[in-house]
Amino acid sequence: MATKLRNVVSALKRSHAKYEESAKNDIMLALSQFPDLFPDVENFAFPNCNAMPTFRLKGVIPVIHKGASYNIPIALYLSDAHPYYAPMCYVCPTPNMMVKESKNVDKSGRIYLPYLTEWRFPGYDLAGLLQVMAISFQDNSPVFAKSSDRSRQNISNKPPNQVGYTPYPTSMPVSGVNGVMPPYPLSTNCTPQPTYQPYSSPYPSFTSQSSGSMSGTVDASHLKESLLSAVGDKIRQKLREKLETVYLELESVKETQKELENGKQKLKQYIDELNNAQTQMETTLNVYKEKKATLNSVLESCKSDSSVDIDAVIDACTPLHKQIIRCYAQDCTIDDAIYFLGKAVKQGRMSLSEYLREVRQLSRKQFVYRATLQKGRQKAGLPV
Repeated sequence: MATKLRNVVSALKRSHAKYEESAKNDIMLALSQFPDLFPDVENFAFPNCNAMPTFRLKGVIPVIHKGASYNIPIALYLSDAHPYYAPMCYVCPTPNMMVKESKNVDKSGRIYLPYLTEWRFPGYDLAGLLQVMAISFQDNSPVFAKSSDRSRQNISNKPPNQVGYTPYPTSMPVSGVNGVMPPYPLSTNCTPQPTYQPYSSPYPSFTSQSSGSMSGTVDASHLKESLLSAVGDKIRQKLREKLETVYLELESVKETQKELENGKQKLKQYIDELNNAQTQMETTLNVYKEKKATLNSVLESCKSDSSVDIDAVIDACTPLHKQIIRCYAQDCTIDDAIYFLGKAVKQGRMSLSEYLREVRQLSRKQFVYRATLQKGRQKAGLPV
């Protein structure tokens, strides 16, 4: 069973299943009751879609027909949204067998059952589908053997109490199955054809119940087994219907819990960011309070002394910085002097020759101040 579990998980990953955990549980439950089915991946075309890798369960299911047990070959194709969408099911006859048309099986082998059309998870699952399929095949076998005209005549001349159904062969090379199987209709008449891959593993042989049961009679044990199977299926169906609402609510609660967990992580992240911002603000506030207290103390000391010179208060802390301030002040003063000399010339208060002489002298001084200011800023590490 562990090997099948690994194969199922691998096939689900290759077929890109959307609900891998739910699909795995549903498939493993079916395989526990029908061990002759085997998982694989096959290119298959669903309605309105191109061929894509699709999960496939292929093998045989035991069916009691007219007192004898036969292995009926079937194939189930699961969509990537399984188990929330019904699978597409087919009968897979061997080259020496033919599909027997009925209300449940068409000539291409496609299987029609109310269980499929009414499919709704979690009320319906693969195990229940296979059980319903086995019960429906008990009354009307989906396959029969190809035979010559003589053998058909001999079969038709048999008395009514003889068995007219040819058992399914003990081994079935599925590599010969190349028939066209249109997918199960969902909401369109489009019937794309699947592409089958060779499969060389033979099906297990059928098991006869007893030599007396082959005569066509049904004894009490067969009736009991059939009734128990039918009653069990009905009980399981009713139980699924009762639990369907609970399962849906549980799924909704799980989704809500997942969203709440994600919201919790986001809130925690936001709270951490706010705590960091609060810590930074508290640090900045403490620095501000210290600076404010220092300024208040300086202001209090200045209020008591009215003879303080404002020029003495605003001063540099080093001789180099004092020189920079002095040169900058002289530079600005010379700019103002040149400006007012120009206004004096315009107003006729001084001659042009006097203006040029004064401007030349002031410009020489300004050049010296500016050069000294630039060198001082370089020494102090200030931008030039």
